[in-house]
Amino acid sequence: MAASNYSLKVNRELLDPDFESYRLSLDPIPTYSIELDSAVEELKLKDSLYTLEHMQAFGMFNYLHLDPWYSDSVVFVDAKGQVLSLTVTLRSVAILAC
Repeated sequence: MAASNYSLKVNRELLDPDFESYRLSLDPIPTYSIELDSAVEELKLKDSLYTLEHMQAFGMFNYLHLDPWYSDSVVFVDAKGQVLSLTVTLRSVAILAC
């Protein structure tokens, strides 16, 4: 496949001449927690697998996976090996076993 070059043109009509700067919001990020029957299964590395590549691959591993069919749901595996779906809405949290 051949490489392609693209030229991006600035649309000056979209620029705000009075724009001063971006400002960092220090508002707290909401966090939610619920009590689970069984803990989320975590990937454990053996002592021989603590290389830089392993740490990069697994060090920031997210155990929650977005459900591709329902945008308000995440899927995870618990310590019992069960696949669970967690539905999050603005007012409630529900856990459904798959």
